Order: sequence, then structure tokens, then C-alpha cells
Amino acid sequence: MKDQHLLNFYLHMREEEAYQWNLSPASLYLELETRDFLAKYFDVFNGLKALNIGIGVGEWDDYIGFLLNGLGSLTSIDIDPEICDIFKYRQQKEGHPNASTVICDDFLACKLPQGHYDLVTMIGSALQETGAYHRCFERISEVLKPEAQFMYMDFDKYHKKEDLFELLPELKFELMHIEQFNRFSNVGFYCMKLKRVL
Repeated sequence: MKDQHLLNFYLHMREEEAYQWNLSPASLYLELETRDFLAKYFDVFNGLKALNIGIGVGEWDDYIGFLLNGLGSLTSIDIDPEICDIFKYRQQKEGHPNASTVICDDFLACKLPQGHYDLVTMIGSALQETGAYHRCFERISEVLKPEAQFMYMDFDKYHKKEDLFELLPELKFELMHIEQFNRFSNVGFYCMKLKRVL
């Protein structure tokens, strides 16, 4: 990885379409509410082990790292090698104080320790991109400790929240909190806090 790749990453975020979206009220609203939901409803404690599924540009992972700084650690997983490489390199160059441990693999197929994580997060298009709705939730349930926390954020256009409700007992999840966000009609989304039950 070279600095030129990192520069290209920063410049890509300023391309016309991406830049307009990143600066839009709808984008900022989405980021605000999603981050605020995590901060409001999820417990951070010493030794917490977190896992985020799907890195994207990595800003969500950056935020979790700052939230956990001094208390817990974050593992970030994505199937795309370029995303993983640039994210790891960027965090290193920027000097993130609680950088992620990056795993480049398929979450559905890779070997992760069972019952290991205190917190799993999956937001945005991550579930849509897996193409495996039911199996993805099963896998999350498998890697969580009993009584551990799962933050799930998704768009109405991808998956209706009601689709998950009837699966919760089978997946060993209990719904703790849910909020729906519809201020911008073209970006309807929701956030859930789920608990892994015995």
C-alpha cells in the first residue's frame, strides 16, 4: 500500500456524486441518528470485544474505535481486499488511537470464534450485499456471547423491519429497542438493539 492509493481514496470521496451525497442533510442525518443510537442504547465496558460487519469507507468503524478507546477492541470484517487494505492503511497513517483488527474474508464462511463477541454491528447495505438474509443473522447469533448486544441498522428499501420480528426467537434474539427514521422520505431507515438470549 502506498500513499498514492490513500490519496486516491480521499479524492474518490470528493467525486461529484459521492461528494454531493456526503454533504447532504439526508446523509448527515443518517450518520447522526445511527451513531447516536449506538451511543444511547449500547453499554461500553472494560474489555468489550466488538465486531463490525462490512467496512465500506470505514467511518463507522472509526467511530466505534473512538467510542471504545481505552475500554474495548474492534474487529472489522469485509470481503473486499481493496477496502480492507485502504482502511487498515488509512487508520495507520491517520494514527487512530484504537485501530481495528481487520479481517479480509467472507463473514458467512470464515472461521470466527463462537460466542466470543460482546457487541456486533451491521449497518447500511451490509446485509443486502451478503445476499443471505437468514444465514447472516444466524451467523451473528453464533459469534455473540449469551446476553451480548447486536446493533442492526438497515434501509426500508432493502429489508422491512417486520421481516425480522418473527425470526427473533429462532435466531435467539430479543428486541430491546427500535427506532424508525423517516425525516427524509428517500432515506427511510431504522435502528435496532437486539440481545442474544440463551
